[in-house]
Amino acid sequence: MKIFEVDQPGPQAWKKQRLNELGFGIPEWLRFVPIDFESGTSWWDALLAAGFNRFEPAIVACTGVSLYLTQDAIVEMLHHIAALAPGSTFAMTFVLPLELVESRERAGFEAAIDGARASGTPFVSFFAPTEIVALAHGVGLKEADVVTGAALYQRYFVERSDGLRPGNSEQFLVATT
Repeated sequence: MKIFEVDQPGPQAWKKQRLNELGFGIPEWLRFVPIDFESGTSWWDALLAAGFNRFEPAIVACTGVSLYLTQDAIVEMLHHIAALAPGSTFAMTFVLPLELVESRERAGFEAAIDGARASGTPFVSFFAPTEIVALAHGVGLKEADVVTGAALYQRYFVERSDGLRPGNSEQFLVATT
């Protein structure tokens, strides 16, 4: 198995440094694909140049990214994912519009939105679950479902004694080719 990690150059340099500092080094099966998403450089071309084979089934995880991308960039990404080999799976987090966020989370979510804007990395895209599923189907992904925070709670957190639970403002789109 090969793992391709696509991210901004700065965070990737830090990740490499930490792996080395902790004595792990960079394993042969881990490919770092540094890309400045704002530069106009194609992340897809960089991924292919790093040795990614789109003709083999893949699992693609895209977490904490879509909120910073325009809808056009997300649709472009989904088009690339839909062109992967049959049997590929894609999981992407997305954030809900403020009006769909549960009231118990709304103040914290608004603070996150304000903090992101103040730091120069504003949240750009928000989707209702039906909207993100429609986008996935629109580009040709076969199955597309949303996994909510409530579903994650039931699956992974229900027996925790410390009260930790996932929020509702960020959810997962899970789709297949």
